[in-house]
Amino acid sequence: MKESHHSEIRELDRDEAERFLKNQLLGRLSLCLGNEPYIVPISYIYHDGKIYIHMAKRGKKVELIQQNNRACFEVDEWGENGWLSVICYGKIYLHDDFETKKRGFKMLAKVAYGGREIPEERIKNMDVYIGVMEIEQMTGRSGQMKKPTVVAEEV
Repeated sequence: MKESHHSEIRELDRDEAERFLKNQLLGRLSLCLGNEPYIVPISYIYHDGKIYIHMAKRGKKVELIQQNNRACFEVDEWGENGWLSVICYGKIYLHDDFETKKRGFKMLAKVAYGGREIPEERIKNMDVYIGVMEIEQMTGRSGQMKKPTVVAEEV
């Protein structure tokens, strides 16, 4: 019997998936309108079971979210011992009130900027939304496959 490469893939439990999300800063946000898919790398914070992102008030992400707020969010990592990925499904809600912006940027500053606070006056003047993704489903997997060391053309 042939051995499948799938034998080395395992499902992550919710705690493992959340721990992974909390320790990363870059994910991929996937949106769709009609038959047009769209994916973009974006910095984020995972907190209290939700994904927080910030974005300019104008642009393709905002246009798509305003028309269809269903989203998929993916984060992955490939290390020495294999790979790990988490995919979240849910809805994104756009917030432009000061309190949500302040909370979002405070979390971002704590994790991404070494705790350096962003002045409140600056936050008030930012022309941005804080997107909050309410997660409906989360899946995670890990695998033992080593990162390729050969370029595809060489195979």
